[in-house]
Amino acid sequence: MPDIADFAIVGYGPVGQSLAIALAQRGHRVLVLERATGLHPLPRAVGFDHETARILQSLGLAEALPGFTAPCERYEWRNATGQVLKAFSGLDQMGISGWPDKLTFCQPEMEQALDARLRRFGAQVEVLQGWEVVSATQSSEQVTLRAQPVASNSTAAPAAAPTVASAAVAREFGARYVVGCDGASSFMRRAMGTSYEELGFSADWLVIDIKPKDPMRWNTDLFQVCDPKRPTTLVCSGPGRRRLEFMLMPGETKQAMNTPAVVWDLLRRWDWSPDNAILERHAVYTFGAGIARSWRAGRLLLAGDAAHLTPPFAGQGLCAGLRDVAALEWRLHHVLKGDAHDVLLDSYATERAPHARVFTEFSVMLGGVICVLDEAAAAGRDAHMLGPGKDAEDRYPEPPLTPSPVLHAADPHAGTLSLQARVRSAGRSGRFDDVVGRGFVLLGLDHDPRTLLTPGERGFLERLGALVAGIGAGTAIEDVDGDYRRWFGRLGCRAVLVRPDFYLFGAGEAADLVQALKASPVWSAALTQPDQRRSA
Repeated sequence: MPDIADFAIVGYGPVGQSLAIALAQRGHRVLVLERATGLHPLPRAVGFDHETARILQSLGLAEALPGFTAPCERYEWRNATGQVLKAFSGLDQMGISGWPDKLTFCQPEMEQALDARLRRFGAQVEVLQGWEVVSATQSSEQVTLRAQPVASNSTAAPAAAPTVASAAVAREFGARYVVGCDGASSFMRRAMGTSYEELGFSADWLVIDIKPKDPMRWNTDLFQVCDPKRPTTLVCSGPGRRRLEFMLMPGETKQAMNTPAVVWDLLRRWDWSPDNAILERHAVYTFGAGIARSWRAGRLLLAGDAAHLTPPFAGQGLCAGLRDVAALEWRLHHVLKGDAHDVLLDSYATERAPHARVFTEFSVMLGGVICVLDEAAAAGRDAHMLGPGKDAEDRYPEPPLTPSPVLHAADPHAGTLSLQARVRSAGRSGRFDDVVGRGFVLLGLDHDPRTLLTPGERGFLERLGALVAGIGAGTAIEDVDGDYRRWFGRLGCRAVLVRPDFYLFGAGEAADLVQALKASPVWSAALTQPDQRRSA
């Protein structure tokens, strides 16, 4: 067997790509195995939020994002007559993560950017496309994956300089830990002996992607047509693209509906034809909802659609997968380094599964409203939504993380998202993560928290690789727009301790926060006791 990688990732969609980059940035050797022979060339997901954008920023994609994204101001639900039933507005405003609240995007272009970023790591990362994993066995020290080459997949375009299998024989690969990012039909989920808990939603939709021939016809409008005769979605899918989705009605089959003739017939109602649009693709998808019953089995873990499946009505599927990446990569890093016991990996699912469930159930709720097919029931829905309270502001859920050993139990703000705003330091201006840094961050308002810590507390943070800084008066970091001062005011604290996934460990006094983090049972003696030699 060849050398053992630190981590193996099964699946090279955006979640697998992002996790590979995050681990490579920490210096780890990463192996990626992907069944397809190249990147998927067609659009799939079309939206993500400010938190996802910050995660992509952390992967080195900040400059690339404007090229494949487009902000949108408003998401409307309309009934069959065009009346607005519900509106989510202000989606183009800056979210707490320092990016617009919602962005539409072109997934193939995003995957190309992620692929290009990953390949800059050279031999540190091995990407094997055209290999299907067929077995996974683990010992106390490692996981052995057996994979076999597959025939060329005509639906996938070759990536830049891929390593494609050439030998028609199976091979074995070793890794300390393996993460299944292999989608809704995940082999790794089955290998772990777990399955989805179904969350009660299933519907077939015809999904159509077009490119307007006249750029003036492209727009960023997002709306759902809650028409019992044919529920329909019309959204932007990134610069220069539009997505239309049509629910299949009773008696219609996937095979009969998924034809160019039917596609153009449906598009003509919305003034699209071969004269003014290029048809990129059409496919029938079964929108479903589920959460994996287990996200970890020893050295095997799940992320992305392998761990949760979300209907598209809230645009949260990819967001959940990228949150998995941000939550998992630092845990894997510290466990492999010997800083933490592997119980830290259990807290991954403790936090992420309930969080993902909130968004999945929210999407299911939206789908239940949108997909009403009975005309009398639809009329009742419309009357209710147009009745008293119809102008109330509606927002997407913002759930905190479920309590875990790496959240400060005594702080009600623990598990909420941290702020990223504009700062200026050492002659540089920009978003905090780019100017100051990221990871574990202990940040004090109008003081440097380092001056309030004991040598032991400072040593613990140093061994954790934490950044310690002050912002505001008397510090080296300028709060350009006053956003941090207002945020600290809302939290009612003088210091915050932010985790690498951008969630607050806690808010309060610097020394108290460090002591609480240090007291967590997840850490090994190698991290908490400076006089003990640390294992590599």
